[in-house]
Amino acid sequence: MELESLNPQQLSIVKEQLDEEVEGLTNSFANLRHAVTKYKASKIALENIDQREILVPLTASLYVPGRIINPNQFMVEIGTGYYVEKTRVQSSEFCTRKMNMLMENMDKISKMINQKKRYLDLVQEIMRKKIQEFQASQH
Repeated sequence: MELESLNPQQLSIVKEQLDEEVEGLTNSFANLRHAVTKYKASKIALENIDQREILVPLTASLYVPGRIINPNQFMVEIGTGYYVEKTRVQSSEFCTRKMNMLMENMDKISKMINQKKRYLDLVQEIMRKKIQEFQASQH
């Protein structure tokens, strides 16, 4: 689309759309970053399970004492409420794979955000020029 051919009102609509897209992508990026943080925490927890006594969360603020029967077997959520039994190594590898995949997606989204922001800057610059031209023609 040739931005120079659009009037200020059309440019304003394009700007609003771009703002919404940037906001949506930014939210997606934040959600992915949060997921990476959770997988990192899970991987660290796997590496640090050397004791048999643990605290098991019942809610966000309520824990009960628990005991690990087999410190090499874990139930791993693989998505949408499905759990699979894995060894410590398999669980750690799963976390690593998920983190890598999420970080690749974060990289793609980051590039898209930067591209949309550059386009948004261009739209805003053209809008400024058109407004200045309009104001100059009124004098």
